[in-house]
Order: sequence, then C-alpha cells, then structure tokens
Amino acid sequence: MVNYSLSVKNLIFSYGDRQVFHNISFNVQEGDFVGILGPNGSGKSTLLYLLSGLLMPDNGSIFISGKNSKKLSRKNWSQEIAIVFQETNFNLDLECYDVIMMGRFPHWRRWQKEDQQDIDAVLNALQITNTQQFANRPFRELSGGEKQRVMIARALAQEPHILLLDEPTSHLDILHQLDIMHILYQLQKKGITILGVFHDINLVSQFCNQVFFLKKGEIVHYGLVAQSLHAPQVQELFGVEFLEEIHPYSLRPFFMPLGMKKKLESLNTSIHLICGGGSGSNFMKEFLEVGFAITVGIVNQFDSDQEMASKLGIPVIIEKPFSPISDENFQKAINLAVQSDYVFIAPGYWGRGNLKNLDLAISLQERGKKVLFLQDSLNHHWDYTEGQANNKLNLLVQHHAEVFSTFTELIDRIKKDCLK
Repeated sequence: MVNYSLSVKNLIFSYGDRQVFHNISFNVQEGDFVGILGPNGSGKSTLLYLLSGLLMPDNGSIFISGKNSKKLSRKNWSQEIAIVFQETNFNLDLECYDVIMMGRFPHWRRWQKEDQQDIDAVLNALQITNTQQFANRPFRELSGGEKQRVMIARALAQEPHILLLDEPTSHLDILHQLDIMHILYQLQKKGITILGVFHDINLVSQFCNQVFFLKKGEIVHYGLVAQSLHAPQVQELFGVEFLEEIHPYSLRPFFMPLGMKKKLESLNTSIHLICGGGSGSNFMKEFLEVGFAITVGIVNQFDSDQEMASKLGIPVIIEKPFSPISDENFQKAINLAVQSDYVFIAPGYWGRGNLKNLDLAISLQERGKKVLFLQDSLNHHWDYTEGQANNKLNLLVQHHAEVFSTFTELIDRIKKDCLK
C-alpha cells in the first residue's frame, strides 16, 4: 500500500470573485522532494498556504498522513507541516537560537517552558542546517542566505513530517542557493517529505525527484523529474524556448533559455546557412531570435554546428565525420536550400573538405537565390585552398551577392526586403 504524506482531493479556492483552484487533486508520497514550477500568478504560493493551513479551501479535502485536515487542530496541523516563507523579514530583535526555538510552539502546552526535548530539537536543527555559529547572534545581522538557513532550522525544530518552502533560494547568490538545496536534499534522505516552489528549473532538475507544473490554477503535469522535465514541456509551461542538455556530473536534464517564442509569420522568411567548425552556431541563435526559419548544411557529423542545429531542431544536411562532401549530400542540400529565400555564408575556414559548400552557394545563386555574407569572409586568412575559396567568393560577388560590414546591417536588409 502506498503511503501518502499528502492527498488533495477536489480542492476549490477563490480570492473573492477570482477563482484560483477548481477541483485540483494530487498525491505526494512519503519522502518525495517535489518541485513546483509555473509562471507568475499560477497559484504556487497560494497552494502552499492552503496545505499549511494558513488559508482554508472553499471546498475539497486535504489529507495529511492519512488524516483529514478538517479534523486537525491548528496545533496538530503545525506538528505535521512546517512552512518556510520567501521573505525572511523578522522585526523582533532576537538571537537566532530563540528564533529557532519558536518552532517548538506547536508542541507546547499553555505557559509551558522549553524542556530538554525542545533544546535537543533546536540543537539538532542547528546541526542539520550548519547554523551553530549563528546561535547567539542577532537574527537581523545575518545575510540573506544565513537567514534562510535559520528559518529552515526553525521549521525543522517543529519536527514536521512535511516541509513546505516558498521560493527558498530567491534573492540568494549561487553559493547560498546550492547550500540551501543540499540541506533540503539531505532532509529528503532522512525521510522528510518536501514541497518547494521554485523559479529555477535547473535546481528542480538537479535536486528534486518529482515535479509538477502549475498553470492558471491547474496542475497540467505531475511526475518523475527524469520523465517529465524536458524542453517541450517546459517551453509549453513558460512560453520560452529552451535548449536541453544533459548535465555531465548529475546526468540530469539541464536547461538554457533561448528567448521568447517569436514567429514572423507575416514575413514568411527563410534562410539557408552555410557554415561549419562552429562558425554558424551564434548565427543560428540570432536568426531564430529574430524569427526567421533556418536550414543548415552541409556540415560533418559531430561538428559543433551540426550538434547545435540538431539541438535547436533546425533541418540540417549532415555528411559523414571527417569526410569531404559527397555528390549525394550536395544534391540533398540543393533540394533543401532551394526552398529558402536567402543563403548566408558564415565567416569560417575553407579547406578541401568543405570547399564544395561554396559550389552549393554558386548553384543556389544560379537558381535565383540571394546570397549574403559578411566582409570578413573575404579575408584571405580563412582560405586554406590556395585561393580557390576566395575565387569562388569573388565570383559570387560578381554575380551580385551582397556583402555587409556587420551582421546587424545584414538583418536590417532582410527585414527591409520582407516589408516591401
């Protein structure tokens, strides 16, 4: 039988006339570390407040360790669940030890003073969060990351089964972010169930074992990080293009935002990019950011431009590694590139293996395609073919290929053509 730390059934909640949640349901298994992701305004913090009892649902049920929260007193609820808020503003001039001791309140009877059990709980929380050195220091004197660790210690002093965190790494530098996440990771290993709201997708990917996506008050996906956290799902959630890699150390997904989804559909403009050896990777990103459709080729397999094009989902003609361009792939490239409006030749080195790419540009120019490149491409230091590459580039210029001083000028020219 599955042990659920939390079960939410048909939860409904509104702020006045604005409905936040309508019939949401989910289960969290004991010992899970769940990362909650979603755009601003999706209800992430509100959900934590409902789970912690700070807000009460309009309808539906919350079961905590199998117990219906409606039958729990405020005190019993706080013994089960602790919450760490995003902001650590604390106006009382208390030493950190006393701040952490406040976490023992749910276990006290009226007028009770702390006993040895309370002291042991605080000392244990200090040790777990590595905050012993702050025990006698005023809380207000600590840095943001240090304050957050103390607030986690206060939550742990409650000895909860479930820990909720609302953006615990917000406003912290990278060192303190990782410090907090490692503490949470170790707490999960001790069997504490954790739900945290995060804005950093990579922190969720590297440390959580479960993730759910919250959007407009609905859980649009919930599952294992390894199965659920991939670029298409993240792009759909946030409306931003992401490049997904595998982290070389953790072997988990790692995400890099590429920019807002942009499509210049009314311009309907496409560009075939001739590149290689890494000369085209930045141009691919620039063209995509502007909104142009791109094709690439011919590049060798395992070339960094080939890898970048494949990662970005760009159609690309690929030659065997360390091989000259074959007639078969040359024809494939013509068939692909002839559908484009422009051909752009990236500045890069020319040798015997890729010289045929300039023949590709010449063939496309003969078919009426506009060929564009930068002034830098005519620099002789790129040519390792005893002048053949430069001769072909000059031939393209003689037949009205356009040469630009900067890439910005080239982009402006294409945009101007599109608007005619």
